[in-house]
Amino acid sequence: MARSDFHAVRVIGQCPELAPGARAIFVANHCGWWDGLLLLLLQRRFFPGLPVYSVMLAREFGATFWFRLIGCIPITPGSTGSVRRLLRRLSQLNRENADSGYICSYFPQGEIRPSFARPLKFTSGLRAVANAVAPVTLIPIAFHYEPMTQRKPEALIAFGQPMAHHGDPLDLQLVERLVTDALDGLQRELSIHGEHLFSEGRGPSYVSLV
Repeated sequence: MARSDFHAVRVIGQCPELAPGARAIFVANHCGWWDGLLLLLLQRRFFPGLPVYSVMLAREFGATFWFRLIGCIPITPGSTGSVRRLLRRLSQLNRENADSGYICSYFPQGEIRPSFARPLKFTSGLRAVANAVAPVTLIPIAFHYEPMTQRKPEALIAFGQPMAHHGDPLDLQLVERLVTDALDGLQRELSIHGEHLFSEGRGPSYVSLV
């Protein structure tokens, strides 16, 4: 699907390292329908040994059978029962992957917003998810989609500074700032280099996913 929808999918910067058997949460801004699917590409490229489970809105979960096949977990914001089911599922994943580890992807904004919107307005649900998965490494991820020199847009992704979480009270503002910093850095590079962002010797180093 990425090949048909995008001219290119590029990851800027270094991917964080994870210890064998570690658990991680992809914490990303949510600016488009493709975000969850692109997180799968990130997992397959950089963490092929770790399965990924994506938390997504229940109203979108039933849109296609693909979401069931790729390990998506539905949630209804504001529903106590839905949140409890999510936390039970995460506890189950902790047991099932006690030795091998896994990745949970989560969009703390709770809705799709433009990548340039500030503040990002992360919701407190991330605290419950992080505590349910702890000890865990939070990996900030920035998404931005940009029309460049081709008919199809380019998907631009940047990793932020990883953050360890051991079950202590999660600093939600810090996590939001780490994702914001990654997003601001990506957009700053784009504003400096424009269509030459990926010209040889002009812009930052990157990895192509498709």
